[in-house]
Amino acid sequence: MAGEKIETILTIAPGNNASIGGLKVSTKNGWFAARPSGTEDIYKIYGESFLGRSHLDEILKQAQEIVNTALG
Repeated sequence: MAGEKIETILTIAPGNNASIGGLKVSTKNGWFAARPSGTEDIYKIYGESFLGRSHLDEILKQAQEIVNTALG
C-alpha cells in the first residue's frame, strides 16, 4: 500500500478484542481505517502518514479503491 508492505489488517481492537466497526490496514509508515457512517449510507475513510502529504494522498487513494472494490 503506497509502496509499502501491509503489516496488519484489523477488524477487532488488539487490546480488548472489541469490534472496531470496520477495517484498519497498517504499513510501517502509515495506515487507513474504513468504517460505515452511523448516520449516512456512506463509508468514511481515515488515514495517517508518517512520511508526508504525498504519501498520505496515495494511502487515501488506494483505500478508496479497496473500499469501492469490496462494496462492488
